[in-house]
Amino acid sequence: MGETSVVESGKIRDQYERVYRPTIFLPALPMIESHDLCPREIKRRVDAAAAILWLDPNAAANRIRATAEALMDDQGITRKTLDRKGKVAILTLDRRISVFKKERPQHSEAADLILAAKWIGNVGSHDDVLRIRDVLDGVEFLDHALSLIYDQSHDEVRKRASAVTARKGRPESFSVQVPF
Repeated sequence: MGETSVVESGKIRDQYERVYRPTIFLPALPMIESHDLCPREIKRRVDAAAAILWLDPNAAANRIRATAEALMDDQGITRKTLDRKGKVAILTLDRRISVFKKERPQHSEAADLILAAKWIGNVGSHDDVLRIRDVLDGVEFLDHALSLIYDQSHDEVRKRASAVTARKGRPESFSVQVPF
């Protein structure tokens, strides 16, 4: 509860206000707009973060980080490689995102956003300092990255715009006889 002071007829009187903060939403509130574009495993991990966001923002941030790992898996970015001695070495998420950016330059912006979400996830994993709004920043970065990677409608719009430009705005064909 918050405390405020009220001045009444020259006397100060303490007054208390009730402040409510949610701790859980059932069902969990949706966190990303690109939910329907994503593969099932990515959806599952985002939903797991949404389920605990209000109870434990740090744990939710960790689950967003795990979503970034699943995204790298879905994009075919390996978790393991051979080191100089020929032994199997596990790649960090940071390194996997770097490989993704190098191998998929068309998704460079998405890689930068995923990296930012990963950093928030790291803080959630190792420290107990994140607030809900911090986690939601990471979710926003991840959501935008998911849109850039999985939303194919942008490509379709670009193709249609190129076709119109090539025709200099003239229709492809007329389905109705124009009277002039």
